[in-house]
Amino acid sequence: MGNLFKNMFAKPDRKYPSYLAWTDADPRNLLYISDLDGTLLSSSGSISTDSIQRLNRLIDCGLKFTIATARNYDSAHPILKGLNLKIPAILFNGVYLTEFKTGQNVFLADFITQEVVKDMLKMVTPRGLHPFIYSYVANGEKHRVSYRKATNPGAETYLASLEGDKRLRKVDDFSFTEDERVSGFLLINKKKALNSTFQELKKKFPDEISLYFAEDVSRKGYYWLQAYHREANKAHMIKILAQYLRLPLKNVVVFGDYMNDLGMFQIAGRAIAMSNAIPEVKRAAHEIIGSNDNGAVIEYLESLGFS
Repeated sequence: MGNLFKNMFAKPDRKYPSYLAWTDADPRNLLYISDLDGTLLSSSGSISTDSIQRLNRLIDCGLKFTIATARNYDSAHPILKGLNLKIPAILFNGVYLTEFKTGQNVFLADFITQEVVKDMLKMVTPRGLHPFIYSYVANGEKHRVSYRKATNPGAETYLASLEGDKRLRKVDDFSFTEDERVSGFLLINKKKALNSTFQELKKKFPDEISLYFAEDVSRKGYYWLQAYHREANKAHMIKILAQYLRLPLKNVVVFGDYMNDLGMFQIAGRAIAMSNAIPEVKRAAHEIIGSNDNGAVIEYLESLGFS
């Protein structure tokens, strides 16, 4: 499957209609893709065993369903253990398309060059900013999250959320092996402290990286500045997945709540926001449903009539 993806879907750019006439749509012909945090998962970052079983019943009855998340496999799989995803999952904001049962990557997006990372470090270090850098070691398919230190409550909260994560690696200085590729980096601080860095990165690397700059949903007052390769995003990987499944994008339904979901909202036939979504996502949605804490995604899917 990996070679098939590489040969057929390297850079899809076909344009599709942005809206589907839903009164005539057969749910069995549609692909449903859900974000995790703030969408399918509760505010505690979990999902109940009952919810997993309900999703599995829908999948067994013919629901085409998968996820598109900022989480990596090592983070997403333990939470969704037992979920019978038959369609590859979009992980780490579109860097990886992965068979969820096995963890095998079937397609990889482009990575940030180490030159860009070095320039970023030269930019932020004098400002007292310390990034979390995500990398992928091809030899052995190992994932790493490297950091030097957490210097503010926002970064400390995120670091605490990674406790026990085998990817986490504290370093004195950032260095990467020849077979290690950087999939993204994250800076956490007050908006004012990050704004000039955001503007400079956007100006200096317009063709190399995509940036997401928004308030931390779990630590109000602190902002996340995230960077990925320009071609590594949920929307791009959804295009690849849809072409592999031979589905037009108008037959894709997406659920989301945050800034990194906006790209997939723009290309999908139907974009559904959670009631707890940020305002930008709600404005981009065709429809707004209930909250993640009330299991609104599963209730929506169960209302489609699969049995």
